[in-house]
Amino acid sequence: MAPNDSEHLRNRLLARMPSAGLAALARHLEIVPLASRSILFEASKPLQNVYFPHSGLVCLMACMREGATETAAIGCEGFVGFEAVLGGESSANQGLVQLAGTASRLPINALRTAMQEHPQIQDLLLRYVRFFVIQALQAVACNTLHEVEERCAKWLLLAHDRDREVDTFHLTQEFLAEMLGVHRPSVTIVARTLQKAGLIQYSRGVIRITDRKGLEEAACECYRVVKRALDEILLPASTPRL
Repeated sequence: MAPNDSEHLRNRLLARMPSAGLAALARHLEIVPLASRSILFEASKPLQNVYFPHSGLVCLMACMREGATETAAIGCEGFVGFEAVLGGESSANQGLVQLAGTASRLPINALRTAMQEHPQIQDLLLRYVRFFVIQALQAVACNTLHEVEERCAKWLLLAHDRDREVDTFHLTQEFLAEMLGVHRPSVTIVARTLQKAGLIQYSRGVIRITDRKGLEEAACECYRVVKRALDEILLPASTPRL
């Protein structure tokens, strides 16, 4: 990769990509901004690109007549548009940028060609898809069994894990309500509860984590399940650099 292409490695999947595979992708990767509330793709519409976020957060939203709710969140640990790896031509969800940042954009045709030539690329991306399935299934149980306060703490922790250099997030009540699948008054109550406990500071759509350890204790067990599954993909140093 050229020196000015090192920005792509801010995405943790690309950083773990075998060297030969990464070189094949680098010719087609383009760094693009992720503007807050921008839509990367619509549900059931043809996918043109996949995105490897460096920063920010992209949420897959299930859009229904009653409203929209998050089905999964993707940051610098993963990629958006994984249906392309599975042979799909579209996504069942809308790809919505919730926290602004940047990403490496890659045309789907270039990805599929590279996967054929370098099977290690497909192996790594399928490992992430496996994690994604674990996260999504865990979310189903979490939304059914756990209190909103626990789920909010979990969500904040996972967002913080994606970028430990950032303790402050610009999150409106509307956004949090979408993420948690609740009405805005519930978000107000939860934010006040967490703030009163000294875990966060919340004012005018800005949340700052003030007690990370306390927030971990307040989160439901799903946080540890999801984090452990992600660590199995990203932490080991045994991936060969070919």
